[in-house]
Amino acid sequence: MEELLIGLLASVAGGQRYWVRAPQKVKQPYVVMQKAGGTPNYHMTGPSGLVSSRVQIDVYGDTFTLVTSISRQIKTILSGYAGGAIQAIFVDSERSLPAADAGEVNTLVRNSIDIIIHHGEIS
Repeated sequence: MEELLIGLLASVAGGQRYWVRAPQKVKQPYVVMQKAGGTPNYHMTGPSGLVSSRVQIDVYGDTFTLVTSISRQIKTILSGYAGGAIQAIFVDSERSLPAADAGEVNTLVRNSIDIIIHHGEIS
């Protein structure tokens, strides 16, 4: 699922998309994704082989307008997508946040999108 998502987002943020953490000196804008949960699906005879995964996608940039534009691109690409091992992707929520933690100095803006991906288990 992770590799498929990286491929789907190849055209956004100048191709700068990363899992869990961006490189230290990365130029903005960039996208960071993290799996926030996954629930396997079962039927009466055991595992169905399907999973429902929640992925948080954070868009970082120097202006609100820039991160909003990239967020819209991401939602356009992913919302309702189905193909390969992915049965469906749904946008669940979106929020604007500061890019820094408390006490940290940072001028970047962040927009966070949660998506739900229904996919086959990939080993």
